[in-house]
Amino acid sequence: MSNLTLAVCMYNAERYIEETLRSIMVQTMQDFDLLIVNDCSTDKSVEVVKRFFLEYPRQYELVNFEVNRGLSAGRRYVEEHVSTRYILFVDADDCPHPTLVEKLYGKITSDTELMAVGCHLEYMDNEGQKMQGGIYLGETTKEGFYEKAAKEKLIFMQPTAIYDRELALRVGGHNVTGFPEGKPRYQDLCEDLDLWTRMSDLYVEGKAIVVVPEQLCRYRKHESAMSSNSLGMLLRMRHIKTNLKRRRRGEPELSFIDFRSQMAKGEYRKLEKEARAADSLRRAYYLLRSRHWATGVKSFLTSICSNPGYIADKIKHNFLKHK
Repeated sequence: MSNLTLAVCMYNAERYIEETLRSIMVQTMQDFDLLIVNDCSTDKSVEVVKRFFLEYPRQYELVNFEVNRGLSAGRRYVEEHVSTRYILFVDADDCPHPTLVEKLYGKITSDTELMAVGCHLEYMDNEGQKMQGGIYLGETTKEGFYEKAAKEKLIFMQPTAIYDRELALRVGGHNVTGFPEGKPRYQDLCEDLDLWTRMSDLYVEGKAIVVVPEQLCRYRKHESAMSSNSLGMLLRMRHIKTNLKRRRRGEPELSFIDFRSQMAKGEYRKLEKEARAADSLRRAYYLLRSRHWATGVKSFLTSICSNPGYIADKIKHNFLKHK
């Protein structure tokens, strides 16, 4: 009986899901349950999946949501639905290297103190071609993690990670309650940051989160995405940090609704300013990569003028993260 579930949550992924499934089928370790959660896709994602497994037979489970529920709801469903001890999520447009499952599973099962193990990611573009850079988040040693957790730091690690399902549920799992109805779905912003940070509370029991310092997955960087919900992400990070401190003080957490209602107007305006600067910087990055020099430089200057301190910190952070 398998002790690992590899889960793919997909929504309108017909363009990429076959490539992702192919990368899963060539994993050097195949001893895992495969679960695909279809979040009410309106394209041909389900047809592509079924056709793929007719051609390349493998046991798998396909769950179809009747209404679109969002990423966090899909991941929370997996956490509550499966019975394996470990879960590994692979995004429906990413491609793990052949040794991803073997190396991450081998690492987490080699040490009972490990509750989650991630890896580094390399960038690819919409067409699956290699791009410069990657994502190198997370501590590579237990000692580094313990130090960060003890200082009440947010735990940044990419979502391509294997983790202990029971421990995750013990600290609340992927959180889907206490958010306003409708969009934007704040529960789908920084959802993994929330989970890793919740799990970091268990450092007092000697539990740790580490990354294997190897690029074991190709992460699709959608260059056409000129903007994202920067304000929402900043609000969520502030919400996650607030609850981290409250938990460590033995105080009850705040729902996102309560957190937002208690935020001072001045603090909210500051986050709005940071979000505008972040959006301008992101827009400048994509324009300059596309050789739209005039508009790219203009957008970059706009970001600096709107919030120079924030932009300086952002550039420094990205330089360290994307080597």
